[in-house]
Parts: sequence; C-alpha cells; structure tokens
Amino acid sequence: MNENVKKLLELIEENPDLPIVPMVDGDVVVDDTFCNWLGHWGRAEVTEYLLGSEGVWFKDADAEDVLSDVLGYEAWEAMTDEEEKAALDSLDWIKCIVVYITA
Repeated sequence: MNENVKKLLELIEENPDLPIVPMVDGDVVVDDTFCNWLGHWGRAEVTEYLLGSEGVWFKDADAEDVLSDVLGYEAWEAMTDEEEKAALDSLDWIKCIVVYITA
C-alpha cells in the first residue's frame, strides 16, 4: 500500500465523522470521450472548503479570490484587512478530509 493511501486511511480513522472530498486533477480527464478515467491516489489532508460560484475554495486560498467570488469584487475591495479576516472567518467552511486524485 503506498504512503498516500496509508495517510488517507489514518485520517479517516482519526476523523470518522468528516466527509471525504476527492479533488480530481484536470490532467486526469483528458476529454469527454469516456465516462471514467484512471487516476492515482495523491496526498490527503484535513482542511476546510466552501462552494463559491466559480468552484471549490479551500481555507488557505487567497482571500481576494475567495471573497471576490463569494461576496463580489467591489465588496472585497472596500474591506479593510480586519474586515477581510472577519469575512473569511464568517463563511460557511466545511471541515473535511480532502484527497487529491492525480494523473
């Protein structure tokens, strides 16, 4: 069993109530010719995410990108650093185990 799978299983055992979120690298899906594609288990970690209008954001993403997507660019641009931090913290982040599926 490779190290990535071992780490994933450890995280599942340590965090049995967390959802497991697979994030598939774009290189796995070359085109739409087939319904299924072969990928590989990449790294896994416990993190937090939210769904924006442009996609999935993880808590360590750039604040400008997240807040511009979720609240709008003008709202983000008008924020002070303190307001930006408070806005990020107030979002509905979902704690999960993310596992990256790679090519």
